[in-house]
Amino acid sequence: MAETRSPSGVQGARGAEAASSVFAPEPILTLSDQTAVPLGGRWSVLRTWTRTRRGIAATVAVLAAAALVFANGAFDGAALPGALWTGLLVLAGSAAMGLLIGSFVSAPIGAEATMCDLRGPLFGMMGLLLATTQGQQSTIVQMFAGLSLDTIRFVVQPVVGVAAVALMATALSGRLRLERDALADPENAEACATCVPLVPRRRA
Repeated sequence: MAETRSPSGVQGARGAEAASSVFAPEPILTLSDQTAVPLGGRWSVLRTWTRTRRGIAATVAVLAAAALVFANGAFDGAALPGALWTGLLVLAGSAAMGLLIGSFVSAPIGAEATMCDLRGPLFGMMGLLLATTQGQQSTIVQMFAGLSLDTIRFVVQPVVGVAAVALMATALSGRLRLERDALADPENAEACATCVPLVPRRRA
């Protein structure tokens, strides 16, 4: 389990605090001057997102949907029942992907993304690609070669797709919880002291 540290008891000048990396061995947080934001559940954090974060989330969602539909051939030759659940997977999966990537951008200290956070979008997108492809020589068909094509199409792929969406939704929920906690209680915000930051901060 990653170690977390609280700013309680941290001494020193504010200039030194601002220059210190939140992921340093002895992380010093810089939220002490920030006013607490009254928030409800973790999903209420989305109301605080800037236009930039929302724009990035929307852009990523559109790109993910385009990759699934055009590059992956999600609807190529799909019959009506298959096209319906594939459409749901594309919508839900691309939306989850967009919000998850948006949560990585300009997150407050205590919710900044680490390398471990990449597992959610990477494995989630891999699952969606497997779940939405229609090719008879696709990877998932080769993986389950002993099963009939109908079983793969209407059982295996929906299960893989739902699992992929659930993975990303769970990762997103966890990140929104961290962000809510950091905004609602800046004085006690915690940062990961042992994780590798996704975007390392430079020391002054």
